[in-house]
Amino acid sequence: MKKAIYISLAIIISLIMTSSGIAGLNDFSGNWNNTDPDTRGITRLKIRVNGNNVKVRAWGQCHPQDCDWGNVNARAYAPSVSSNLRSSARWISAVFTTNFSRTLVIIKQNSRSKIEAEIFTSFKDGSGRSSYRSKYQFRRAATASPTPSPSPSPAPAPSPSPSPAPTQGEDCISFNPDTARVVKKQGRWKIADGDHWLFDFKGNRSEARNTLRIIKFYGMDQSCFVGRPGPSFNYMLVSGSPPSGKFQREDCISFNPRQLRVKKVNNSYKIVDGSHWLFDFGNKRSEARRALSIIKKYGFRYSCFVGRPDPSFKYMRK
Repeated sequence: MKKAIYISLAIIISLIMTSSGIAGLNDFSGNWNNTDPDTRGITRLKIRVNGNNVKVRAWGQCHPQDCDWGNVNARAYAPSVSSNLRSSARWISAVFTTNFSRTLVIIKQNSRSKIEAEIFTSFKDGSGRSSYRSKYQFRRAATASPTPSPSPSPAPAPSPSPSPAPTQGEDCISFNPDTARVVKKQGRWKIADGDHWLFDFKGNRSEARNTLRIIKFYGMDQSCFVGRPGPSFNYMLVSGSPPSGKFQREDCISFNPRQLRVKKVNNSYKIVDGSHWLFDFGNKRSEARRALSIIKKYGFRYSCFVGRPDPSFKYMRK
């Protein structure tokens, strides 16, 4: 923990030493949108200032709607120890944590309408993923001007309820299916992307090769989890969307996502379709309910396997 704090302070000091421009703390306050509409990182920021106290809320790119990272306390920085913080603050830092990652966000004001956010992400789930840095530009969101009140008109019909969606960010690892390959490491067959392995098939090379063909057929580029470490549920996505189509000779079980529900069967929470259970979560009711919301969100209709019984790879598709 101390090491992480020292590294964070070193990063902040370095940015302060190399930054220029003057801004007051109140100039950070507002709603900010990423200038890149196709970003796969932070899409927008909401910064609120009250005196010297600052809060930052962030949203990350998810499908079909952005994931809310939450609202956290932030710290403002002035150019020197004797500077007035409110009138000369130039930087803000905030830390967002999940059960698998820690993200340090350092925000610098370039002008009253533009800010820059430098992101340092590290992982604490033992996945072997490298810590990495990214940088994004944000523009202040336009504030709507007051408009005259329209004349009374009939109330519009109620909008349909949105499809179920998880309230928290999904836990996914992105990879490139074009560069993924089957490799043998320490006597075990794995699918790897670069130096990082994604799936382990022990001694079964044929199942590893068949899985790779499936991944490439659908273009799967995200491996997602519920409940790491030791996930109770896994699924694959294609750039934030569910895999669709049909791979030749695949082994799948169909179900109706509208009929699925979480039910306790023999002291174990399961997702069931009528009288048949599909997924077992043990005593983890919250994970069962989250998995159900994910299934309904993406409209999964098939649960598929490689190598039953005791499959080495599982995935879902529409």
